[in-house]
Amino acid sequence: MQEVLDYIEKQRRRYERHDFFAQLLANESLPGEKRLAWAPSVVPFIMGYSDLNKYVFRKDEGDAKIDHLQVLLNAHTYEEDFHWQWMLNDLTRLGADSRMPLSDAARVLWGADFKHSRRLCLELAALASGSPTYVVFAMVESIEAVSITIFEHCQGITVQDGQECEFFGTKHYNAEASHSIKSPEIAQSNLPALDAAQRKESKLMVDKVFARFDDWSSSLLRFATENEEHHLTYERMVRQSKALLPATHAAI
Repeated sequence: MQEVLDYIEKQRRRYERHDFFAQLLANESLPGEKRLAWAPSVVPFIMGYSDLNKYVFRKDEGDAKIDHLQVLLNAHTYEEDFHWQWMLNDLTRLGADSRMPLSDAARVLWGADFKHSRRLCLELAALASGSPTYVVFAMVESIEAVSITIFEHCQGITVQDGQECEFFGTKHYNAEASHSIKSPEIAQSNLPALDAAQRKESKLMVDKVFARFDDWSSSLLRFATENEEHHLTYERMVRQSKALLPATHAAI
């Protein structure tokens, strides 16, 4: 398994060279709100990831088939339980919060502009379905590698009040770095050995996960670049959604 973890780190270093970091997160010439302008578009993924932890990655602890890796995964899913609450707090700080009818909020969250985050959750769920525990473990470690890289680069980004965000900042980075699944003790001594076929299968999963996050990060960069003011973006998304209605229903 250590060979798989080393491979994940190799892929993480490659991912860190994505334009999302160089052109946005690391661009100190931009105000913090612009560097984090992609934040609303990740809401479906962050909330969906909470469900992935609860309903896909976590297994019944009374199941006789649970192995040591699944025990680690279960513990990790509980550690992730509260992070999404920080994100919701940050939306106000970033000026991305908006009062709107529930129907309009649904049009925004399920609109085309946010599809990259919704699709990512579905793809990860599909990849995990039926996969052996060691492959799911490789998947979750890959997701964690992406996460810690993003939030490491969010450190130090301040907004108009001169403060960092909670989710998109040092607070979240420290929480990610302290997860038990990342502890040296686990990496060095408690992970099972994999045979050649299992290592190949796990690395293939790593490649698939990072490929999807490459595409996702490109979408985040594009969203941040193309959308200057959140409320105007939401208004456009609502208008576009309503325009999809057949003429006979539009007035209802």
